Amino acid sequence: MSKSAIRFPLAILLLTAAAPLLSADSIQGSFERSYSVSGPVALEVLTRSGDISVRSGPSGTVTVRGKIHVGDRWFTGNRQSDVNEIEKNPPITQSGNSIRIDYLNYHDISLDYEITAPADTSVQTHSGSGDQKMEGLSGKLNLESGSGDMRLRDVSGEMRIHTGSGDVDGHGISGAFSVECGSGDVRIDANGEGGDSRVRTGSGNIELRGVKGGLQAESGSGDVTISGTQTAAWEIRTTSGNVELELQSGAAFDLEATAGSGNVIVDGPVSITVQGDLRKARHAIQGKVGGGGPLMTVHTGSGDVHIH
Repeated sequence: MSKSAIRFPLAILLLTAAAPLLSADSIQGSFERSYSVSGPVALEVLTRSGDISVRSGPSGTVTVRGKIHVGDRWFTGNRQSDVNEIEKNPPITQSGNSIRIDYLNYHDISLDYEITAPADTSVQTHSGSGDQKMEGLSGKLNLESGSGDMRLRDVSGEMRIHTGSGDVDGHGISGAFSVECGSGDVRIDANGEGGDSRVRTGSGNIELRGVKGGLQAESGSGDVTISGTQTAAWEIRTTSGNVELELQSGAAFDLEATAGSGNVIVDGPVSITVQGDLRKARHAIQGKVGGGGPLMTVHTGSGDVHIH
């Protein structure tokens, strides 16, 4: 056997042995910083890649914990010095009660943030890619992610939520909310103390429980399920999917419901006075429920409408 025939498999063996050493996330680091505050806090978090978690903590202190992830690919060199620099000087600035966490100026490095702040903290975020979780907060929330899920627990106050691709899941929600998803499901469990709200997803299901006030809900493709109390106009639409509305006893509103390909069904405790013969109104119903009240508009292009 020639020498060249021996060297070739040895080269492959060396490359195979080296590959695990150069895999993604081969270098990690972390840091923790605490900041003294007094009164309501304004928190801004910006990251190109990474998860963001903010939960309520003691008054007077904001604590930021960061976890550094490095995608160390072939020929990128040693990134340990970059990690060390971020640990020493994380991208955080404070001005009074305003705290800003800025974008990293490093290639192929992501940061996860775990933050505790006073309950009345207002939070503004923007993540290119990453999940976000908010818990126990009562300040204004303005949350954005290019791609990632949004999870909210026991939050109150005005909420604006936008994700290009990801689900939105909320439990114990108080106050008005605006939710927009390019693609993803929206599930909100409210406590009946809200205000006028708006939900839209390009592709996904919408499930809202315990809502109160005015409402706009729209899905490009997906089912819509809503229960709650209507105190102002409701407009509910889906291009393709079923719509189910579960209303409190004694609900009173003016109804305009259409199903392009499907049936409109009104049953249970709901009492309706319609224009025309209800038995023949299979695809469209217009009339007054409980004597009439705020307008409720319901439409599906393909699917059934069920109101009970």
